Formats: sequence, structure tokens, C-alpha cells
Amino acid sequence: MIADLITSAASFGWVQWLAFIFNVIYVILAAKENIWCWFFGFIGVSLLFVIYLDSRLFSDALLQVFYMIMSVYGWVNWSKQNSQVIPIRRASLREHLFYITLGIFATFLLGFTFSQMQAAVPYADAFTSAFAVIATFLVARKTLENWIYWIVIDTVCVGLYWHRQLSLLAVLFAIYTILAVVGWIQWHKHWIKARATNSIG
Repeated sequence: MIADLITSAASFGWVQWLAFIFNVIYVILAAKENIWCWFFGFIGVSLLFVIYLDSRLFSDALLQVFYMIMSVYGWVNWSKQNSQVIPIRRASLREHLFYITLGIFATFLLGFTFSQMQAAVPYADAFTSAFAVIATFLVARKTLENWIYWIVIDTVCVGLYWHRQLSLLAVLFAIYTILAVVGWIQWHKHWIKARATNSIG
């Protein structure tokens, strides 16, 4: 299986490889709270837009347009307050219930819409797209729990892209899943440290 993956990897086009590289860099920098994550993310999602259109994953393609906009918003939001570091926040249970309800509603709405467009796997695709919008918003606001959303989303994406024979993207999202766990650990440590500092102050 590994030998087959290596052989198939050699046949991937430069667009998939660049998307792979730029998006991995994005997640690594996001976990480090580095503002340059948004620059690499913008390029990475632009390349994914092309890939998803070619694979008839329409909601994922549309999602990349949203990511482009959020990359700009994220850069601006992380740069404000005279370049001071934006503190990590936690969302309340009420906020999470709202996000989850909204995500489920959007999943069914998008799933039905794209099923009429003969999308490959409309509801699984809609699920990852709907909740990725929410998770990206949480990243831009530096909300700690964004990483939990991403762990679930990325895990589903691994199976989705493997099913669509986009094996390099499946590997990419497997890496995303691992990096999301790392991101959660790092942001949680920073949140605890900031909370302790504020308590002392």
C-alpha cells in the first residue's frame, strides 16, 4: 500500500503538491499564532479551489472562496490593536450550541442543493464545508475550540478524499488532523498562561 502511494504521488500535478505544501505551512503557523499563516493560507486555498472544481466537489470549491475572504479578514483582525497579540478566547456553551445548530442546518441545506447539481458526495461534502466555515471564523477570532471543530472536520475529510481518489489530499487532511491536535495543545497552554498572568495582575 505504501509503495502504491509513493508511486501514485509521483504522478500528482504541481497544483496538488503546492496546495499540499502551502496548506500544511498555514496550519503550522496558525498553531504558532503567526500572522503569516493567513498569507500561506490564501495561496493554498486558491490552489484547492482549482482542484475541487475539477473533482466536482462544488461546495468545497465554494468554500475556498470563503477561505480567501477569511484569510484577508484574519490578517486584518490579527494585525489590529497596534500590532499587539490578540488574546485567545473561549466560546461559551451557548455559542457552541448556536454554531452546531447552524452547522447542521447548513449541512442539510447545502447537501440538498448540491445533490441537485449531481455532486459526488453531497451531504458529506456539505458537512465539512458548513462546519469549516464556522471553524475558520473561530480561528480568525482566535477562539480556542476551533481546533476541536477542525479535528472532527479533518477526520471526515480523510475518508471523503480517499473515496474520491484524491489520495494526496487525504494524506494532507490526515496531517491536518494531527496538527489540529497540536494546535489545541499549544493554544490551550497559551490560554492557561495568559489567564494565570491576568489573575496575578
